[in-house]
Amino acid sequence: MNALMGHPNTIYGQCICGAVRYRVQDSMAAFKLCYCSFCQRASGSSHAANAFTTSDQIEWLDGQDMLASFDVPNSQVRRVICRSYRTTLPFETQNGKFLVVPVGSLSRPPSQPVNAIDCWASRPAWYDEPRGLIEETQKVERAAQ
Repeated sequence: MNALMGHPNTIYGQCICGAVRYRVQDSMAAFKLCYCSFCQRASGSSHAANAFTTSDQIEWLDGQDMLASFDVPNSQVRRVICRSYRTTLPFETQNGKFLVVPVGSLSRPPSQPVNAIDCWASRPAWYDEPRGLIEETQKVERAAQ
């Protein structure tokens, strides 16, 4: 029996189509946002949001046959994706030291708050532009409540 079975501090995750499902122990050592150009390209957005734990903290529930993986040259990154819609899923670093969990694939955020921001100076130029929109959107949402 897997140690994660029925554990109250378990977080569930899945790919976008639901074919691949997993659960991971909510005992992340770190939760980082990275704005480097590599993470921008890998995520297709302004940054990557990843939590870090060890590979013994995950249990794949469904769809392991749908996983594809590849090592990114000149890095410790090993990308794991769902073959259907290419959703990024947890992966073990090439040196086996960490399990990297894309937080967007989780059913809820880890209890570990964001504790590091990497490469802030590399954020895209457009990232800071919508700040006024954020404040305006918050006002509209508060008024709607």
